[in-house]
Amino acid sequence: MCSDGTPAQTQQYTLSTTFSSNSTTVFKIPQFDATVGTLVCVDAKVYLTSILRMRLENDEAFSIDYTIKYQRKDTFSGPGVVPDVVGSKNKNYGPYSLAGSDGDPFAGPDFVAVGPDTIYNLKLYEATTTNVVPYLGTDSVDFFYKSAVSTFAIGSDVYALAVTSTNSVDFVMTYNYCAMGLLALNIKDFQASLQDNDMRVSWKTENEIKSNNYEIQISENGKQFHTVGSKKAIAEAATTKYNYQYHLDKSPAGKLYVRIKQLDGKTTRYSNTKALFAETNALPSLNIYPNPVVRNVNLQFDEPLSGDYSIEITNQVGQMVVRKKVRMSNTMQFEVQVDDPPPPGIYYLRARRMGSPKVYAGKLLFRR
Repeated sequence: MCSDGTPAQTQQYTLSTTFSSNSTTVFKIPQFDATVGTLVCVDAKVYLTSILRMRLENDEAFSIDYTIKYQRKDTFSGPGVVPDVVGSKNKNYGPYSLAGSDGDPFAGPDFVAVGPDTIYNLKLYEATTTNVVPYLGTDSVDFFYKSAVSTFAIGSDVYALAVTSTNSVDFVMTYNYCAMGLLALNIKDFQASLQDNDMRVSWKTENEIKSNNYEIQISENGKQFHTVGSKKAIAEAATTKYNYQYHLDKSPAGKLYVRIKQLDGKTTRYSNTKALFAETNALPSLNIYPNPVVRNVNLQFDEPLSGDYSIEITNQVGQMVVRKKVRMSNTMQFEVQVDDPPPPGIYYLRARRMGSPKVYAGKLLFRR
């Protein structure tokens, strides 16, 4: 439930896969984009199905009574799953009285077929976590499912045992979030930027109401916001423009999230959230061509570059759409291969040498 009493909205991801025994499956789920709203909690469910078949043959010259032991351990782990979820299954099959070997593989009185037997058909895990910080960002969050199985027969050391299993796992993860309401229908052109630890915010209003108050709020994780400044309504006018500047004590470790909180004495509402990157020592000497861009991006620098560089392209709200790590060797030109071009629009490119604050930055327009 959101603070205004409305139900939380949801984003759900369902991944299904088959797997082999004694293997590890990785589920990659996109992180939640904090510019969409405030993530409240995360639900996760794991459904497991496993069907076992076995064939046992006695290879001794005389009859033997056999028992088959099936031992299994399933482990599920990931952010918010504390401790790891562990499921275990130990099952005995038999005893089976098998005649001495007749030389005919997997046939005759010296052979037994077991199954199909449904080992699992259940919900292995279901939980909700409110520790949402690992789920915020524009990358992915990883969950791991591991199966460890051991099967052997007791009765003699001379036998043939073939084990096959059909395994599938369904992973369902749901983001529960509260969408940010617009400031009001009269709010226009909310902008935010960050340069050398100076954050600048601006917005316009139409038909301003003098009882309105505005708070500028920031967050480094997209969840916990705090107020760094405020503005009172200037006047009741057809169009009013607001500007606010705030100097950060230190550069943010990653993104900086910014929003406007509006209070009119009765109702509290929030703007959409802007995600900002610090542009420390950004150089205007980067030439991007062709611009507009259809697919690949050519970069022209004003000096030869060498070393490992991170090339990042973000959209206007700070979402990462392309990230590549490249190595340059005394070059002033470089082509960035964009395998999956983003939707048409304005984007920002940054080229940063790894371990250095020096950044080359430029604007580009993608088109079809």
